[in-house]
Amino acid sequence: KIRNANLRGANLANAQLSRTSLAGADLVAADLTGAELGHAALAGANLSGANLTDVNLFWADLKHANLKGTILRWSRLVRASFLDADLTGADVSQATMIEVDLRNANLRNACFQGANMNGADMSRAVMAGADFTLAMIRDSMWVAADMRGANFDRASLHRSDLTMAKYDATTRFPRGFDPKNTKRSASNQSS
Repeated sequence: KIRNANLRGANLANAQLSRTSLAGADLVAADLTGAELGHAALAGANLSGANLTDVNLFWADLKHANLKGTILRWSRLVRASFLDADLTGADVSQATMIEVDLRNANLRNACFQGANMNGADMSRAVMAGADFTLAMIRDSMWVAADMRGANFDRASLHRSDLTMAKYDATTRFPRGFDPKNTKRSASNQSS
């Protein structure tokens, strides 16, 4: 266990940290490129500005983590939990995020271009300015999510549940996608 450790700016590129507890750790601006963090406990960790390009975070616990401006490009985040995490301005493009838990997450201005997010749960997440261009987000949950201002251009949202999701004219859905006619009868709550 490395709980609450100060690893600010540390070079942990290609580190083998599977099943390690880094809960509450300060990893601001750390380089974790290519690191192995499967099943790692990172709840409450501060990873703002860190580089997690091409990282394995299968089943990792990132609840309440600060990931503002973090780079997660090409990372594998399958079944990772980002419950209540802050991913403001994070770059998660081309990441594999199958069945990821993003409930209550702050996704403002985050980039998910080309990410595979099938089966993701983004219920109650806030995503103003988030970019999901070309993302695969099938069979996903968006219950009570605030989708206002998000861009889903050419994204795949088939069989998604938008029940009580908030969207308006600033939400850019893929051509032909009708948010009122989703898997579980979505409604426009733009007020």
